[in-house]
Amino acid sequence: MFELTDHPIDSTALRAKLTRPEAGACVVFEGWVRNHHLGQPVRELHYEAFDVMAKLEGSSIIAEIEERFAGCAVFCVHRTGALRVGDLAVWIGVSSAHRAAAFLACRQAIEEIKRRLPVWKKEFHPDGAAEWVNCSAEAMARGPQPADYYSRQTVLPEVGDAGQKLLTESRVLIVGVGGLGCPAALYLAGAGVGQITLVDSGKVEISNLHRQILFTTDDLALNKAEAGAAALRARNPFIQAEAISAELSAQNARALVAGKTVVLDCTDNFATRFVLHDACFSAGIPLVQAAVHRFEGTLDVFQRGHEGGCLHCLNLDRSIAELDAAAGNCAGGAVFGPAVGTLGVMQASEALKIILGRAGEEPFRTTRLINLIDNSTLSIRRARDPNCPICAKEMIASATSAPGATDDSVFIDEAGLASLGTHHLIALLETGEKFDPTRAPDGTISVSINDIAQIRELTSERATVLACRRGVRSAALARLLRVESAAKVFALMEGFRAIGPANG
Repeated sequence: MFELTDHPIDSTALRAKLTRPEAGACVVFEGWVRNHHLGQPVRELHYEAFDVMAKLEGSSIIAEIEERFAGCAVFCVHRTGALRVGDLAVWIGVSSAHRAAAFLACRQAIEEIKRRLPVWKKEFHPDGAAEWVNCSAEAMARGPQPADYYSRQTVLPEVGDAGQKLLTESRVLIVGVGGLGCPAALYLAGAGVGQITLVDSGKVEISNLHRQILFTTDDLALNKAEAGAAALRARNPFIQAEAISAELSAQNARALVAGKTVVLDCTDNFATRFVLHDACFSAGIPLVQAAVHRFEGTLDVFQRGHEGGCLHCLNLDRSIAELDAAAGNCAGGAVFGPAVGTLGVMQASEALKIILGRAGEEPFRTTRLINLIDNSTLSIRRARDPNCPICAKEMIASATSAPGATDDSVFIDEAGLASLGTHHLIALLETGEKFDPTRAPDGTISVSINDIAQIRELTSERATVLACRRGVRSAALARLLRVESAAKVFALMEGFRAIGPANG
């Protein structure tokens, strides 16, 4: 709730309005009129506001904070009119089940009210002089400025004012706010990345704190994305930090990566890594991916159109379960704090170089291995696998599981076609392949695998089964279409005998 008033603020009465049986904490901020400002004595203040605009914006601020910090009740009252020294000018109260959420919500309310509320302040001095505060370019210049914040960075010839502008205009998505995501986010915020979006559905636990440096004990039980975004905003007031308290999935991945300059994969399981990799590959957005096990880590940069192989090329013969078992993960596993810190900082470094146009080609074609036991590093060239359905053919796809893994919801055998009822059966042809209709069921349609628009149109009409020579490319395309909400699309298991080489 937000109010403007020209009457004295009764803080006791306001605090009573926040009392709720489910609330275990109440945090209150009071802003008083002081007798000085920037070295000048102050006798009184006059606050003026355009009431309708101020009430709308104030209510919007409170609604946003209550949505961001679910379970918090937020109340703000701002004075207008003439105030003497010692008078209460602003009162903000937050009640919540836990103190940590209340502190964060109250801090956010203070920052947003100060930055966004259209209320103007006029200072009166003992000598009779009066001046509006923060209503001129000269007055605004007295406060912290971005040029000061980034001054030690912009002097680098590789950055400069032009590079800083690129950073300010960039949008970075960080999936996973853990041991990797925390240091990566801090350095990206410090560098001035204009918008940082944090995605994580988890909550801060005591066992996280030895390596997840965005958080303190005051953040325990808070959502990681929310607490992390609040910490970034406190670190750099010139950026936007957005929190999405959800898991990344095949259903939301494409929407989350859309429009981003760079994406950082800071997750700890291969199922999510494949989904995020393929969403970025589809959109042509660079992905900086790291993984850590105990004292060792790997760093990869993927982007469609570059020479190096993709994530599928590296793992064609292994299922997700096998990959996770071999690599381990941070969810309850042993982890050396500096290892994830080092890899997270390296992810931030690669992202910044990509934004500044300083990455070169090498990161896109090599996997880097870092061992903190002996401080050794090793770079291994990532070659494309000619059998990869995603990378080798440059086909846009969004697999929701590792290649080779059984996926009964995507694959269908010939015996299962009858159970679908009316459906399209599409033979996917690549250059150099031909379709023999005498070896296929009546009504089979042959379409170039590159004609995605026609395939989408056909799948929108009825249930569809895609078939290629070996079943790999059709499975990848079926998963892509499912992500795009085409629920009844399948891949014919074990390939299609009606498709063969053109000279066959």
